[in-house]
Amino acid sequence: MDPYGACVRYGLKVNPEDIRPKWDKNFASSSEEQIAEEFPLLKLFDQFYEQYLERAVDVGIPISSSANSHFWAWRERQIARVGSQVKAYVHREISHFTNAFELSKGCSVGCRFCGVAAPRLNDIFIYNPGNAKLWREVLENMTSILGSAFQGSFCYWATDPFDNPDYEKFCGDYYAITKVFPQTTTAQALKNPERTRAFLEFSRKKNCLFNRFSILSLKMLEQIHQEFSPEELISIKLVLLNDEAEDIKAHAGRQRERNLQQGIADKELPDQGTIACVSGFLFNMVERSVKLISPCNANERWPLGYIIYDQGTFTNGDELNTLIQRMIRDHMPLTVRPYDLMRFREDLKYENLSDGFQLSNKVKTFKFVNDPYWRDLGKMIHEGNKTAEQITQFLAAQGVLSEQTSYYLNVLFERGLLDSEPKP
Repeated sequence: MDPYGACVRYGLKVNPEDIRPKWDKNFASSSEEQIAEEFPLLKLFDQFYEQYLERAVDVGIPISSSANSHFWAWRERQIARVGSQVKAYVHREISHFTNAFELSKGCSVGCRFCGVAAPRLNDIFIYNPGNAKLWREVLENMTSILGSAFQGSFCYWATDPFDNPDYEKFCGDYYAITKVFPQTTTAQALKNPERTRAFLEFSRKKNCLFNRFSILSLKMLEQIHQEFSPEELISIKLVLLNDEAEDIKAHAGRQRERNLQQGIADKELPDQGTIACVSGFLFNMVERSVKLISPCNANERWPLGYIIYDQGTFTNGDELNTLIQRMIRDHMPLTVRPYDLMRFREDLKYENLSDGFQLSNKVKTFKFVNDPYWRDLGKMIHEGNKTAEQITQFLAAQGVLSEQTSYYLNVLFERGLLDSEPKP
């Protein structure tokens, strides 16, 4: 390791000793506060980055604004569920965007560790008159349905946005309709640097605060710093996916397939089991398809690290509107419905307690105690063969008011502890 040589090589105007915790793995300190006190430059950087990200998130995902209360309540339940299924540091990184759009079918990059197992690029949604009209109809309909919550969207998934030669035009339409410019992540920043540079300038003029470059190798990292100035990269997060990076590849998609071949099982709960970051709708504009999805740890049923609650196709804005409204009606009640079958999530272990019950997995433990009716309620839900109405009637025979049972059930419902996955 030669930190001084690295600074000279890359033209870094910094004393390596001023940022030692960033490069010295053997550096030890008692606390983050001590590091901040000893290394004011790092403290300044962290403050800048945190403020920058906060502004980016505030613009990209309106935290409490939606024209559709059913969708927003569903999304909050998904966030609660994920928070008790993935490790805390992973949960902090999941933004739960409301929509994602694929503007091609497949991806030309072909990363061997792709967490969503993107297929090879085979079709592109070109910005011709017919497609442009459909695109604007989709944006207008989703804005009408979700309100300002639709602003928390982006235009890639199992794709690289720069595979589409008209990507900038689609982003321009998105901005014109939503008044927000979507965040972009690409692994092809170097494919056409002038296009990349022009796009970054375009996004900055539209007040986009945050874009990302995926870094696939050390050579690519060096080329990025050679091609783009520090000023150009100030609004870019470099996602380090090169082999030398410390971040572990998510156990999902193609990386999960590799892990399984090496004997790493789903049940071992790898550090990160998903790269999905949408609790909402996933569109593929080539196929004219839409799925209702939310993150989960990848498993045999959901190998790509997200649950698919529903899906369908459309040919125009009216059909899309009907489809989305039907998904909301079927999957997004505000409260438990009488005919809903009550059962706990499969990943939760149920334990009967003297004054209630307990639910737990490797991430969290929930206790519902100090009320004799919690015990009966937990037992019936654990059996998994009764509807909300049947449970209410059973407890009513024991003198429990239906309003009280409804409250109990909805506490579990809102915390995402009840099984909501679609039947196989």
